Amino acid sequence: MKQLRVVALSTLLLLPAGCAPGVSLDSEPMAAKHKVDRIQDLSMAIERSPRDPKFYVERAEAYERNGEYKAAIGDLDSAIALSPGNAQYQFLRGVAYAYAGDEKTAEQEFSRAEAMAPGSAASYNARAWLLATDPNPGKRDGKKAVDYATKACEMTNWQDPEIIETLAAAYAEAGNFDEAVKWQRKAVDLTPTTFLTTLDERRARLDLYERNQPWRPTPPNHPLAPS
Repeated sequence: MKQLRVVALSTLLLLPAGCAPGVSLDSEPMAAKHKVDRIQDLSMAIERSPRDPKFYVERAEAYERNGEYKAAIGDLDSAIALSPGNAQYQFLRGVAYAYAGDEKTAEQEFSRAEAMAPGSAASYNARAWLLATDPNPGKRDGKKAVDYATKACEMTNWQDPEIIETLAAAYAEAGNFDEAVKWQRKAVDLTPTTFLTTLDERRARLDLYERNQPWRPTPPNHPLAPS
């Protein structure tokens, strides 16, 4: 998502974002048919524009929502090959590895990305997103996630919905659901109405926080051997 999830297209990062925030996956995922249709639509977009990395990133996010992390990482590989200096794509691949259970490779990806954009809002946001949503409870730290996400929000004048969504996820992980709801609502309000998939996902997370539940990524539906 974001930062951590590519927005325009579906979301995640300063690219989310995605996700991120964000890096986005769903504890209550979209219907299977909708997810398949989105992957098919993005596959057609890639056929038409095979040199456009954003479509690979969007399809990676769609695969992640279905727990298909091998496919997601493959698409992020393609996006990075097309845009090798893009730190956000590197962060996204790190998140995908973490969600797939390969923590060693995830950390390597984050280190590479942070070397590209040290001290950036994207860097703070990516770290915050993973600290808030890592499937490994031992890797989560709500307080630190709030600190990092707040720093990223300050650096972007509190106007980036991807980063604000990360702050909401961080507060949810910290158990402060009133603040999680507050900031998730702001993320929804800042999201363009044309970003229908993004709005649906953000509203679904808002519903989780209103029910005092943190957001968690879709578990992998296949093993991913560490690199």
